[in-house]
Amino acid sequence: MQERERILDRTNRGYDIFTHYIKKDVQRKMFANPFRADSSPSCRLYYNQKNGGIWFMVDYGASEWSGDCFSVVAKSMHMNTSTEFRELLKTIDKEMDLHVMDDEPVNYHPIKKVSPQAVDEGPVAFKANYQAFKAGEIRYWQRYGITPEILAKYEVKSLFSCKFFPKGKEPYTYHGSYMEPMYGYTFNSGSGIKVYRPFSKTRFLYGGHLPKPYVFGWKQLPASGDVVIITGGEKDTMTLAAHGFTALAFNSESAKISEEHMKELSERFHHIVFMYDCDETGKRESAARLEEFTGRFHVSQLVLPLSGSKREKDISDYFHLGYTSENFQQLLQKNISINYDKFTGYSLLSGRHEY
Repeated sequence: MQERERILDRTNRGYDIFTHYIKKDVQRKMFANPFRADSSPSCRLYYNQKNGGIWFMVDYGASEWSGDCFSVVAKSMHMNTSTEFRELLKTIDKEMDLHVMDDEPVNYHPIKKVSPQAVDEGPVAFKANYQAFKAGEIRYWQRYGITPEILAKYEVKSLFSCKFFPKGKEPYTYHGSYMEPMYGYTFNSGSGIKVYRPFSKTRFLYGGHLPKPYVFGWKQLPASGDVVIITGGEKDTMTLAAHGFTALAFNSESAKISEEHMKELSERFHHIVFMYDCDETGKRESAARLEEFTGRFHVSQLVLPLSGSKREKDISDYFHLGYTSENFQQLLQKNISINYDKFTGYSLLSGRHEY
């Protein structure tokens, strides 16, 4: 049945289905079966390469629960795979928002597995298995205005899995899934990676050779311009780029910014704006950077008009809440025009040099 194969293709060959119905426990080596009254970890997943490849669950405590994703989900829903298989596929399709069974297909980017890329050097060696962005992943980035073209420009990839080999310790693997997608910010032709897991407890992981100091977006900066924004993270950098603004980010808001970086930025851009999260940490750290570099470079601090709560703290939230590029342009001009007048005699609002 074609729909079965299409569902498998859109769910990492069934792995995402297990994750959706069993939740993140499946990432453990052994986990308890949530569908029966047993708290002992007696289950594990394994990947069968035959027939195109598919994930299976083995339940050592109750063999009747062992099987592929379809048989396990069917049993949990008291459905018969012999007589109700199509209804099962429709249920999975609807609950996981896959759009396989739709009368009119959506614009979907099918998974195209890429051969695993092994990196055996650096502080933590890693092996990344990349894939094309799935429909849900594209929707996640697009809520901030970030398009596939922006992701490609900043060398961001979707991860099927990533295995890390820390020196002197056992290797460990993380898998991307429907509920917990995984993205890689890649550097130096893939020899370094920062893994981003937006919905997971462990959100960031690092492997291989990363820039020292870590700067995201430096390579994508134009040769020159009026304003460059130093923001709090990678997603914010790409959000600003998607809305027509120039930005970059260091590894964290508390990261030290070198004199050399500031000097080069000041030679290429008229003004440097520090805009971190508008929670207490972000406001404190951007104020500290402002104090550190005021008088030597043309700098200012911009605090967004947001509450500072978990859902209202950065430029990605700002645009997701419905503010436009024009709104931000006005906010930016109003915020830094005084600093331009103070340090250079250049007014953003008038667009004139007044030496």
